[in-house]
Amino acid sequence: MQTIFTREALYELVWSTPVKTLAVEYGISDVAFAKTCKQHFIPLPPRGHWAKLEAGKKVYRQPLPSRGLGMPRDVSFGGSRWEYYGPLPKNLTEIDLRPPPPFDETLDTLRAAIAKRIKKPTMARDLAMAHPIIRRFIEADAPRRKKYLASSYRSFYDAPYFDSPFEQRRLRLLNALFLCLEKNDARVTSSGKNPRDFSVRVGLTDVSISIDDPKAERTSWHGSDIAKPASTPMIARIGPGTAVDGLPMTWQDTAQEKIEAHLADIVINVLIAAENTCRQKEFSHYNWLVNRKADLIERAEKQRLEAEQAERERRIKEEKARVDRLLSEARALRDADEIRSYVALVRARNDTSRDPVPDDRLAQWATWALEQADRIDPVVSRRFLLNED
Repeated sequence: MQTIFTREALYELVWSTPVKTLAVEYGISDVAFAKTCKQHFIPLPPRGHWAKLEAGKKVYRQPLPSRGLGMPRDVSFGGSRWEYYGPLPKNLTEIDLRPPPPFDETLDTLRAAIAKRIKKPTMARDLAMAHPIIRRFIEADAPRRKKYLASSYRSFYDAPYFDSPFEQRRLRLLNALFLCLEKNDARVTSSGKNPRDFSVRVGLTDVSISIDDPKAERTSWHGSDIAKPASTPMIARIGPGTAVDGLPMTWQDTAQEKIEAHLADIVINVLIAAENTCRQKEFSHYNWLVNRKADLIERAEKQRLEAEQAERERRIKEEKARVDRLLSEARALRDADEIRSYVALVRARNDTSRDPVPDDRLAQWATWALEQADRIDPVVSRRFLLNED
């Protein structure tokens, strides 16, 4: 069961009730509860806080710091990590949904504040002190280089991936960006050996970043062009490269200026892109809830109309069945009266017959015939009263 708090509400909660008590109440471990608070920069009471409070001693309450970049304004416990927005509230149709309040700072204002504290990334002359991801690429290339240099027939399929001037420049660019990003509380990850796409986690939000040749993106790893010059144009992209609130997310080498001149802008805009994605998720979550609520209301209304239609059809069918039964009973009554009339007519004709049927045989037959009349007669059997139900 997912539980959602605003940061402010959770802050008040953890300073009024011990975490161990809250963890039991919300069905998670106290370690997971504390870890989630730490992720959202929500300070917890230090060891001994509750004992001091119980003893009537004065305690210090650490203030709630500002929300970090890329961090949501709400904190959720429980739910599945596979659910992008989390489970739907059970009483969604009864909830008065309101759009999220505006954020305190615009992205432009936020960018200006970030720009003041970020130092321009520096391009190292070599990669001796490389970022771990870059170092892993270089170390993985060593066996290929050794085999390539020892071979009498050197094929580009066996060439090291990162020995070309182009690849060396790319690794140095990425290294400068990664080191600067991690100094500013962002974490870079990479899967595989392709130095083109990387994921940068800012807070709890991921954005991708890539640097590549705009005309020949490196998607195949069957070989390497070890002669590719460093002057080959490069393009850097954050996410899909689409501008965010007028802020560029794509930079490309030109005759006048190289990507190296925009390293600080790239770092700053990676942080801004993550914050924007975090904000957009909050509003898209609200829109998702609005649409799901409308769908549930529409579905409930459709089910109500279908139920009403089914009830009308049931009543029509039931009334038709009652009328059909009534007509059947009327026919049965006519048939019963016709049998009785027939019996009376037979008796009268037998009395004037030249060769009458003996009385005992006629009486036996008449008794049987009148019993059949009574059997089908709905009045005698009281069957007609069943139509009152």
